[in-house]
Amino acid sequence: MADDTETTPAPTDEMVVVAATVEDEQGIIAEGAIAVEGDHALVVARFADTTSARAVYGDLLTAELDGSLHIDGVLVVKADEGGRIHVEKMTEHSTRTGLKWGIVAGVVAAVFLPATILAGAVTLGVAGAAAGKARNLAHRLDVEKELAGVITPGTSGILALVTATDAPAVAAKMPAAEEVKTVSVDDETAGAIKEAAAEAATVAPSGV
Repeated sequence: MADDTETTPAPTDEMVVVAATVEDEQGIIAEGAIAVEGDHALVVARFADTTSARAVYGDLLTAELDGSLHIDGVLVVKADEGGRIHVEKMTEHSTRTGLKWGIVAGVVAAVFLPATILAGAVTLGVAGAAAGKARNLAHRLDVEKELAGVITPGTSGILALVTATDAPAVAAKMPAAEEVKTVSVDDETAGAIKEAAAEAATVAPSGV
């Protein structure tokens, strides 16, 4: 094996390692890739319909509850024909770290999805309001660019903030996805998301 110091390029936003690929009888390939930096990753998947996305959501919730995967937050969204993204699912389930899935996922959406395509962004409530400082982090724009185009008009999707080591396993639970993309989230951004979620939880109305 070649010496890493001689052959490995300087880390960039494009520096990824393919973790898994899934192909069905129609030839649709879902590829999970994870960047090498940071302890967290954002997994985004596109599905043909909301039913498929919600089924995966349920599987991920079960995996988080039984401790087999460490998932900080998951959100089901739907893009209308104009490309505007609507939030479909949020839950009050609290993770092992004490953060609520729905609020973490709301902050993730507010941070990484451009406000211009979030239909009814007010539905994110205090989660969206608390995400302001996280949106100021430079790396956020890099992640936003990586995710552009994954959830296309007329499709549904899942956004999941997970630990980097669990990202391949999370992607593997999405065989029905038309596309799966996993992008590294640097520690500063992940920390800001969790801080914003914790802050939002203290003032969030019941039912978020």
